Amino acid sequence: MTLGLVWTNLTSYCLQIGLLIGVAAFIPRALRMAEPRARLAFWHIVLAACLALPLFAPWRQESVTVGVTMHVARPLPSRTVPPSRDRVIPWDRIVLGILATGAVVRFAWLALGLARLRQYRRRAIPLDPPATWGVEADLRISEDVASPVTFGARRPVVLLPAHFRELAPSTQEAILCHEILHVRRRDWLITLTEEVVRSLFWFHPAIWWLLGEIGLSREQAVDREVIEMTRAREEYVDALLAIAGATPRLDLAPAPLFLRKRHLKHRVVSIMKEVRMSKTRSLSSLAASLGFLAAVCWLVTLTFPLSAAPQMVSDGPGVTVDLGNAGVMHRTGIMYPANVRAEGTLLVEATLDSAGNVVDAHVLSGPVELRRNALQSVLQWHFTNDSGANTRQIKITFTTPPATEEKITKLPNGEMTRTIITNGTASEPAAIARGAMISGSFGGMVPPTRPSLAGKTLKQINIQGLTDDARAKLGSRLPVRVGDILSDDTVQRTIAAVREYDEHMVVGTRLDPDGTASLTISAPGSFNGGGSTYAPPPPAPGMRRITIGGNVQQAKLVSQPKPAYPPLAKQARISGTVKLGVVIAADGTMRDIGVISGHPLLIPAALEAVRLWRYSPTLLNGEPVEVATQIDVNFTLSDEPPQQ
Repeated sequence: MTLGLVWTNLTSYCLQIGLLIGVAAFIPRALRMAEPRARLAFWHIVLAACLALPLFAPWRQESVTVGVTMHVARPLPSRTVPPSRDRVIPWDRIVLGILATGAVVRFAWLALGLARLRQYRRRAIPLDPPATWGVEADLRISEDVASPVTFGARRPVVLLPAHFRELAPSTQEAILCHEILHVRRRDWLITLTEEVVRSLFWFHPAIWWLLGEIGLSREQAVDREVIEMTRAREEYVDALLAIAGATPRLDLAPAPLFLRKRHLKHRVVSIMKEVRMSKTRSLSSLAASLGFLAAVCWLVTLTFPLSAAPQMVSDGPGVTVDLGNAGVMHRTGIMYPANVRAEGTLLVEATLDSAGNVVDAHVLSGPVELRRNALQSVLQWHFTNDSGANTRQIKITFTTPPATEEKITKLPNGEMTRTIITNGTASEPAAIARGAMISGSFGGMVPPTRPSLAGKTLKQINIQGLTDDARAKLGSRLPVRVGDILSDDTVQRTIAAVREYDEHMVVGTRLDPDGTASLTISAPGSFNGGGSTYAPPPPAPGMRRITIGGNVQQAKLVSQPKPAYPPLAKQARISGTVKLGVVIAADGTMRDIGVISGHPLLIPAALEAVRLWRYSPTLLNGEPVEVATQIDVNFTLSDEPPQQ
């Protein structure tokens, strides 16, 4: 997932939280939920719902248009073109850095508070004379606190301020009862969890407000229990006022304080009003609030949807695929059938196995001429298995691209002219530059062999062609990790694990010059390159080969699948141009292809796509000929949705 997508999802998530808490704030008042324990349960549910939104909300997944430009030119000497690097730091990276830094500071503040509590405990002295409540917690007098503080899970401690001894016995009893109830309820662990949430969302005002309401409701619930136990309402109010009169100090400790001054008015009013709700009414109000809350969660996820890592798929020109609401782990592109000018929409029904693989497919309706290519592609697809349905319906629309034909004629003076015929209309003949015959060798990419990797250190694992979530799941199943010493057995177990996850995946290995090994796992449509070289064969017997420069050959394209932007390159924000030397056969198919230059992460995707390109035949004096030329495939980062 790119930083841009992380920022977009974080913004949507924060808006979801803000809207959810904003609407939830009116629910207790609308339902007259006056019981503090019911409100506390409700606010905790709201907080849990905020944290769980990304887990249960539907994620929108779209295709990404990969920016690809192509032109044809004369072959250049082989050289490596370094990828362009933008020296300006993107603003989203700056903002995310600030948010991460703030979270680190908040966690450091929390850790400092825990360390300070430990120091307070060491410096405190036992309460003398001991109180009967001392059997449930360690009661101590501390000069460092202005208000009673309770913390600790296995060995709970109650730190009492120095002026505690000066209070009336009834006031002391009320304070100790309050703190021991916190111990019984294990409120310190809950408070610590809330502080972790506050540290993560330190920038979100709605989270701060919600945590404040939770703290107030908790103290009001404990107040109600203390009064029910002691039957001393006035003494308890005196205890609150006595603590409120103490000199305030910096609240550093992540522990529930006996009193926060901003809560004093609300707590006193709650004690004096003594609003009662029956158990039945409390449960019915809580149930109704949960129903409203579920509806609000559904509303906010639709209003501000989250976006999954885009599915990078390149269909042929004139082909549009509608998957409905089905999720796809990976799929191959659908090409327009060669020499077919039919239009229409295919409705394909795919049958899936338990893992989401397509095991059968048939066309429910649509032109017969368009069915073969579609079915061959659909049978290689892998859907997500997040639904119990074992069939999926896919709508594939074919719109005929403009029919373009190009004719090259050699003039008596040796020059050549080009005539482009589009939908039967011929352009004026134009002179084209001469070029030299292509000769020599190209740095090609061929599917790798698997040499023995026994004793080699695994330097990297590249998983290509999957979404971020699918890549993480596959990576967790692999029996090897970067840095492991490989053996033939571990390699075989790795291959078996990949096949078990998805039988369509291709596993490739490579020995690097430094003696380490690399492992590449590719989904269909993501070429798994090695490092061999080859020389293009001579022209076919009786066939002539010409070299064409400029943009001549581009107009003859009949089918041009776009490369899928490699996920690793996209994450690393790598862009650039891959220069390929190609030999186009007389029938317009790719006879040979080799690499002149380009970034290693971009080369496989360019090769895989260009192998499928199809041209209309090139004629020289009426006879088809082979064409040697250069194709430049330019990869540019773009998050715009594909043009329909």
